[in-house]
Amino acid sequence: MLKLFYRLILFFILILSATLLYQKNTYTYHTLTRTNPIPHTQTLINEEKYMDAYTYLNYFMQFDYMKHNPKSKALLNSIQTKRQSLSYQSEKIAQGISTGTSDELSGQMAAIGSDFLVIGDIRDLALEGTHYFKHEEVDPVLVSLSTIGLVASASTLFTLGSSAVAKSGISVLKLAHKSKRIPMWLSKYLVRESKVIRQTKDISSIKPLFKTLDTMHKEVGLQETLKLLSRTQNFKDLKSLSKLTKRYGKETDTLLKLSDKKLLTHANRLNKIDKKTMMLASTYGSNGFVHLIKGGEKNFIKTTKRMKAYAKVGYKGEVWKVFLWLMKHLSDTTLMLLMGVSVLLLIPWKRLKSYT
Repeated sequence: MLKLFYRLILFFILILSATLLYQKNTYTYHTLTRTNPIPHTQTLINEEKYMDAYTYLNYFMQFDYMKHNPKSKALLNSIQTKRQSLSYQSEKIAQGISTGTSDELSGQMAAIGSDFLVIGDIRDLALEGTHYFKHEEVDPVLVSLSTIGLVASASTLFTLGSSAVAKSGISVLKLAHKSKRIPMWLSKYLVRESKVIRQTKDISSIKPLFKTLDTMHKEVGLQETLKLLSRTQNFKDLKSLSKLTKRYGKETDTLLKLSDKKLLTHANRLNKIDKKTMMLASTYGSNGFVHLIKGGEKNFIKTTKRMKAYAKVGYKGEVWKVFLWLMKHLSDTTLMLLMGVSVLLLIPWKRLKSYT
């Protein structure tokens, strides 16, 4: 009886090792784990980034595994309650008017409103002029944007509003700069172009930039435009992101972050994949997109369906959790070694000797 039990254990180890090795190199289940957005959301709340916290958590609420989670519901409601309070909104509006920057839409609109009335450009130039006369550090990007803004304001008056897109773009760029979301390449570009514009009184050289920003603004709104702008490394990136916003809308930035920029770097391939599959891949983080790119859409869908089915194995899916843990922590070499040892121990050596 003991001998039979011993053989059954060896046979189980052999089958388990072979199964783990096959599944590990075929479906890579061990790399696909659902993202839990609650810890990162809590971090954003602790940093008082309520808008970012709401956007991030709300994205995951469209998926069943978070939609029915009572903790995520309660956390989302608490964030929204804070953002809707009168004291919070008043503070953000005042911040937008006085400083020209804010992380909330109400404050950002107030900042842009002041720029449209020319107040913002004069305010910023006066502030930087004060710094200059006090021998303090002057912000060249802010001076450049304010200079371009004044030229654009004059152009708007003479062209009966045809330069309004430029004014909007300048306000967005000011907001991005003050909130430290304007990339280095763009800062250098604006400083260089402002020198030419100051001499020519013509903003046509940077109109392509304003048109791209205007397209993004219409597709995803002000807040998402600022986030996306900060992720660019050149004008080509900006144009590529502008195209992505037409497909993914306001979820573009969240998808870009969850994919670890693979949404941009593998755009040609990923744009051919169904949007629903892309959204599903995002719940597994960067590894979800890696699996999708390497294995293709059909294999990815097959893998996730298998995972869902296997998750029902055992009491509340505990067997599946153990299976995933083993795949993650046991190397291919270890699994092959276990298989080899099991086979050697299962071979009836005494019977083979008697035959010989």
